[in-house]
Amino acid sequence: MKKTIFLGMLSAVAMSLCGCLNPHLGSMGASTMIVAHQPRLAVNGDSSAMTLSVDAFGGAKMQGRNVKDGFSAGATAALNYRPFGYSSPLYVEAAFGGKGGNVSLDCSEAGKCNDGYMAWLETPDGRKKYSFWNVQERIAIGADFDVGPVILGVGAGIQTFEGGGDYDDIRDYLGNSLAENDDEGYGAKLYSTARIGARLGQYGVIAFDADFMWLKTLNVGFMLNYFHPSGFHGGIFAAQKVGYGVNVGKTFSF
Repeated sequence: MKKTIFLGMLSAVAMSLCGCLNPHLGSMGASTMIVAHQPRLAVNGDSSAMTLSVDAFGGAKMQGRNVKDGFSAGATAALNYRPFGYSSPLYVEAAFGGKGGNVSLDCSEAGKCNDGYMAWLETPDGRKKYSFWNVQERIAIGADFDVGPVILGVGAGIQTFEGGGDYDDIRDYLGNSLAENDDEGYGAKLYSTARIGARLGQYGVIAFDADFMWLKTLNVGFMLNYFHPSGFHGGIFAAQKVGYGVNVGKTFSF
């Protein structure tokens, strides 16, 4: 029995050392959504329990699991409802968005890129950029708390995605022997967020969000947004499979 366990462990180590394992490839939709969440109490002074935020964004220098040098652009819309009134810290958020772009394949998993995959990366097809498109949906609940001028927030929910394009086609091709696909171009992931911000009085609100999605793999994104009292907002972000970029938008109160 001990000999069998030892041989199994030795085989696993040998496989990892020789690069016999297959790298993993996942949908570009399995990334955090670019949603500028406005903290509670509308910055434009309205006493509304419901707000709608719309954003356009663009990201470059994308990095992720076995992808690199990507570009993406898209738009999102997020409806926030506070079931106990505008002064309640609790909120329910429903978001919908889409993005598209292109990306190159890479090897970022040490010990998991087999020789065949590495050789393919050196071919003309392996050096190409592949286009993609994705639609994303999110439902989450959370709360924003005021501690003096400081805002502390948390949230959690589920995010789904579906999409296609040349990138998913090449994933299917590589999945026949050289790589492992984490999804079929669609799926669902658990979502959570933590935020900290500050109220600037008549000048609006600034907030920093850290978003996490996981199920099999972890995807991380960060956003820093400024919300003007007029409802206009904008910021910068860094997110896996989206890149480094900027977003601009408007929040409407109902």
